[in-house]
Amino acid sequence: MKTLIIGLGNPILGDDGVGWVVAKKVEEILAGTLPEVKIECYALSGISLMEQMVGFERVILIDSLNTGNYSQGKVNVFTLDSLTDLTHGHSASAHDLSLTKAMEMGRTLAANLPADQNISIVAIEATHVYEFGEVLTPEIEAAVPLAAGEVFKLLGVKYPG
Repeated sequence: MKTLIIGLGNPILGDDGVGWVVAKKVEEILAGTLPEVKIECYALSGISLMEQMVGFERVILIDSLNTGNYSQGKVNVFTLDSLTDLTHGHSASAHDLSLTKAMEMGRTLAANLPADQNISIVAIEATHVYEFGEVLTPEIEAAVPLAAGEVFKLLGVKYPG
């Protein structure tokens, strides 16, 4: 299955960069062994993010999430079709669409996009996402191998970590 893994966030905003760190860890371990898997890192949302997904059957997004419902560093996995609050955090803007709405628009325009249930999100609960710095807090750093393990589970590949 043609799969895209995307590390999301901003690597100069502390814990917001955890998606990039996890994606790079996964890429380092896989080292090109799965040619059907492409790994990228972006600071995108909405329409721009949807455009990156064109042509893929499955997408795994890795990002920080600040719900206030979990302890710092808790890793949660869910699919895009299970999201209920599309305006929480960075997922909606007056200048863009939520990812769900962007996907609907893309499909209306006949873009070859994965189904919402084939878009998995590996989210790491983080509260320090607006502080400048390139270092993760200890709780988020400790979550990196856990999140990478979840990505490997989604790929159906044994995680060596």
